[in-house]
Amino acid sequence: MESEKLQGNDHRSAKLHSKLEAFYGMPSEIWTDVHWEANGYYGCRDSKLDRHDTWFRYLIKQLIKEPSSKDELNYTYTWFKMAFFTTWSQAGPKSILCLDCPQEMTMSVRGSLDNACPDHFLADPYSFHQIIIRGIVNVYDNSIWRIRDVVRHVEKHRAHVNKPEPDYDHLHELARHVIHSTETLIVSTHQTEQIMLRQRTRMDRSNAPEEELRCMRQIGDNLMFYWGMIHAFKCRSESMQARHQNEISLTFNTVAQYQSQLAAVDAAAMRVIAVLSAAFLPATFVSAIFSMSFFNNGGGGGTQSPDTTLSDSGGGGGDGWSLSSKFWIYWAFAIPLTVIAMVLLCYSNKILRKLKLI
Repeated sequence: MESEKLQGNDHRSAKLHSKLEAFYGMPSEIWTDVHWEANGYYGCRDSKLDRHDTWFRYLIKQLIKEPSSKDELNYTYTWFKMAFFTTWSQAGPKSILCLDCPQEMTMSVRGSLDNACPDHFLADPYSFHQIIIRGIVNVYDNSIWRIRDVVRHVEKHRAHVNKPEPDYDHLHELARHVIHSTETLIVSTHQTEQIMLRQRTRMDRSNAPEEELRCMRQIGDNLMFYWGMIHAFKCRSESMQARHQNEISLTFNTVAQYQSQLAAVDAAAMRVIAVLSAAFLPATFVSAIFSMSFFNNGGGGGTQSPDTTLSDSGGGGGDGWSLSSKFWIYWAFAIPLTVIAMVLLCYSNKILRKLKLI
């Protein structure tokens, strides 16, 4: 029971490793971390004239939705690091070992073995592989559709254009999962192709009776069918990766557009300030030049013309305001300068482009 709780490469399983190697002739290197952490491999050997051993590995990433949550984005994930060893002898024992497989995989293999054609196991050692890869296809199907559900959820709940608030962390995490899925499917496609080619090589070199060759051809056809399924999953994963990358690009573009709109609003406000500054600055400048000498509040000893005196409500004497008869000079300078400033402001972009300054 302890071996069921330990991973295949766990050092505490050393005794079990030795027993399996001695009984089944398993290669010792498959227990190393290099092989156990690999994203896939396939090896085989013919130790005797009628014996053929194979060992191979499939790696699948599975997203797991939280049972208590209705949110598609609330999920965890796990890795299915499935390793297999088969030994086949036409006149001797035939065995298959499934290491670190999820329950759905072992149930699939058991069910397929119960319903398999006995003649296949007598004719071809790769009769095991068609059963195993069929289960792999089912596990991949669940994995791909679970990732697809999350990608589709992201597509249906895009950041709002008016005020985007994207979840960049989730976008990054999902991109990582999709990339891992594509990676493992690429390896699995190549690995299944290797198994298929090795089975075909054995069949081509076989001198077996026609009855056995017919079984071998059927096994080869089954392997080709499952290879096509895995290849289709790979294409779907690559498509999901491209779709999710489009969503990431759209999110960045939406945020950039929103920030551009905010910048345009700020620019409009600054333009209003610039217009107001252009309207008042020339007049202020002219007043500063003439030192406001057009006005006299009567506090000084200066003279004032009777026809230009503006008396306050208190009336009388030196408390009145007087306006110089030369006040028109102020307007003569202020108004044209203001008009010129406003025109320059309106046509500033065209002028700068003509001068090639922008």
